[in-house]
Amino acid sequence: ISPSAGGTYHYLCISYHNKKTMKKQRIRRLRLITIVTVVPLSAATIISAFSPPSSSSLLVTNQRKISTVPHLQSTSSNSQDASSDEELTIEGYSRCLSPWEAKRSVNNESRQYSIIDRKPKWQKPLSVITKGVKKVMTKKVKPGSLILLRCGESKWTKTGRFTGWADPDIIKPGILEMEHAARLLLSEGYEPDIIYTSRLTRAVKSTWAVLNELNAPYLPVYKSWRLNERNYGALTGLKKMDAAKELGVEVVQAWRNSLKARPPPMKKDDVYYPGNDRRYDDLGEDQIPLTESLMDCMERARPLWEYGIAKEIEKGNTVLVVAHTNTLRGLMKVIDDIDDNDVQEVSMPAGIPFVYKFDSNMKPLPPAEGKLSQAHTSGIFLEKPGLLKEALKKTEEWNEVVPGSFGQKVKVNRVSSLEKALMKLKEDKALSAGQGGVVVDPNDDGQLIVTNNLAEFEEIDSEFEDFFDIASVKAEADSCALPNIQKADEIAPGIMKQGKSKDPVVVFIRHGRTPHNNLGLFTGWEDPPLAPDGEEDAKNAGKLLKLHGFEFDVVYTSWLTRAIETAWYCMDELGDVWVPLIKSWRLNERMYGALTGKSKQMIANEYGEDQLKKWRRGFKICPPPVSSYSLSYPGNDYKRTKYVRDLRISLSETINRSWEARKLQIHRKFPKTESLHLCMKRSIPYYTERIVPEAVNKGKRVLITSHENAIRGILMHLCEIPEEAMNQLHLPNGLPLVYNVKRKCITLLDDGSGVDPMTKHDFGPAAQYLFRPCELDDDFFDQMGQQATQNQANSKEADATIEREIVSSTRMAEVVEGMTAEEASLAREQRLSGVPMIEADDTPIVTHIIEGMKAEGAEAARTTRLQ
Repeated sequence: ISPSAGGTYHYLCISYHNKKTMKKQRIRRLRLITIVTVVPLSAATIISAFSPPSSSSLLVTNQRKISTVPHLQSTSSNSQDASSDEELTIEGYSRCLSPWEAKRSVNNESRQYSIIDRKPKWQKPLSVITKGVKKVMTKKVKPGSLILLRCGESKWTKTGRFTGWADPDIIKPGILEMEHAARLLLSEGYEPDIIYTSRLTRAVKSTWAVLNELNAPYLPVYKSWRLNERNYGALTGLKKMDAAKELGVEVVQAWRNSLKARPPPMKKDDVYYPGNDRRYDDLGEDQIPLTESLMDCMERARPLWEYGIAKEIEKGNTVLVVAHTNTLRGLMKVIDDIDDNDVQEVSMPAGIPFVYKFDSNMKPLPPAEGKLSQAHTSGIFLEKPGLLKEALKKTEEWNEVVPGSFGQKVKVNRVSSLEKALMKLKEDKALSAGQGGVVVDPNDDGQLIVTNNLAEFEEIDSEFEDFFDIASVKAEADSCALPNIQKADEIAPGIMKQGKSKDPVVVFIRHGRTPHNNLGLFTGWEDPPLAPDGEEDAKNAGKLLKLHGFEFDVVYTSWLTRAIETAWYCMDELGDVWVPLIKSWRLNERMYGALTGKSKQMIANEYGEDQLKKWRRGFKICPPPVSSYSLSYPGNDYKRTKYVRDLRISLSETINRSWEARKLQIHRKFPKTESLHLCMKRSIPYYTERIVPEAVNKGKRVLITSHENAIRGILMHLCEIPEEAMNQLHLPNGLPLVYNVKRKCITLLDDGSGVDPMTKHDFGPAAQYLFRPCELDDDFFDQMGQQATQNQANSKEADATIEREIVSSTRMAEVVEGMTAEEASLAREQRLSGVPMIEADDTPIVTHIIEGMKAEGAEAARTTRLQ
């Protein structure tokens, strides 16, 4: 409701929802019906018709301003006697969307980057038949569960500030809250299938903490602005207590708790205006709020529920939503159809999951007897609210008395019995050689404490392949490879200082080191996490990219933990945790079959040295395959395989597994072993058919964190590396390789150490193919022309400076010309006493030259000037 200048016309946007039961006994998703009318009404009529006479709906303000926010007004102590020229701040409604507009908005956002691999186009006609067969042969899918989780505590929450769309980081107690929530989910047997969160850092990092504790970082995560916290307008960044003192407690409480009252809007030049943040570049100006009421926030989240979250639940998926208090309250209001007056009584404590279950009509089921719930809702808490808060408080009190006594989580790397044995063997050898050792924790949790830098096992950084001489590799990498190196003070190819890309840029990073790498074990599709030094690899890669001004629009990675964690650490260092993170099996490491988890010596003893050499040197030779019943077979990892849609169906596996389960079990043809050639046959098409059209062709800045053989394949395609040289290319862990799409070349980034990257890193004999000279296109010559123009301008400026110095010297010579020794001595005394000798900017220079000068020197100066 917006009063016009004349007070005659007012625009009313009224939203209501039709909840009639549709066919097949199903309640359709709530339809938003929009009515927009223009009618001549007075402000009093509107207020009396739509707003109850309370301070929460009608706020009378005067023109006294808060010093910290100039356009924020404070309330009058005597609002009833306010004059007619006082501004009326009344309730308003968010921009109304028709059902078609809302659905299109959600679909457009989800289609921008598909977080789950799509089916190939040729499979789409067959999917219709498959769905029909499934519908006949299988029972109707039971709806999944919805888990609502408030994100962890942030820095501003701790200090009592209005946060809204501002982006403070999460703090340690917030991480502990999320880890506790994940443990509650594990104890109750809930396994999320897909996660929705906002684009704010505290929510994204809360999601990471939950995934890490669940040991499920591969889960698809959908980041939506619709789940952002309520925008508090001009209150953003202010302390709640300060605002209450300046504006009045009743007004501030009305803005916080009223359903429809909006705080004063922020200006577009405000430091917290979301339109200045590139994470919202995909939103129109009318979609970015300047301020929001609680109702606005709820209506913003409604389309995502109707056309996104609810659809996933109908498919039988368990959905976890990690978001903020007001957006979660909005979802609860929609699901339980909570009255406007009752929704203010609904709370959402941090760290305690709130779970909904649904019947076949997507109607929430009432909580079972004895379960913890709250008024007006059908969900249940997995723990009594308040227990976690009290536990964290006691932890903090104990840590103040005895630092580190509680709450200091020690990271435990997941290790197998084989890894433990090899670590112990490594320790024994080191001790026998008198080199110190690696101490295994007596609690047997696999945590390592390195006491000295030890001579490690021979690292198989290239995973499997052996470097050997071939005819096409005629020289060593050190003598042939001349890499393009970008200095720390230079601008990356295609990257401008403002963070806007002139050309699309793709950056490749091989994941950080893992325990398998350090122990010389072939990893393949096994899923160890990063080792401590691997975490440093990833962090250093992010810091190096930040040093050179890189910003990314999308990140692609595999579904293996070590690659995902590398992406997390890089994004965190860059401050871009909100960037879409796409996980695909096609970027996985090569599948080593029966050799997975074994060392080179184990393989040589079992199969012989000659056979080992054939596997390592052969481009198209596959190792022995694993059995369908092996734990190393990817098809047995049901948590991950459910997301694979772009792989053909295996008829034999489908028949065998359907017979065993006594129901139809569609199984896809996952690899049981792979040669280097087969690995590249899945990574190269993923780059050309998915990453290029989805991101590169649209000028996006792309980061790919993956594995050596997957990246090798893409580089083979981009840099035209011959097949016979592929086994000779080695990619160091955690080193960014920058590929300029237009100039078709790989660039290394200078880390400022002064060490030649070719000396510091081993790229193998095939480095000459990787570091080819960049192609010279029209843009290159344009850049050179601009540089020449700049150099010419600098040269002119230098000439002008020299000319000014000559004039200055001439004036000095004129001053000292004919000066006697006594005058020179007087000038020296004046300089030492601080008295200026002449009026000009030349005084310091002149006094310095004539200091101690005699008459002969003055005559010489005269001669010099005349010459």
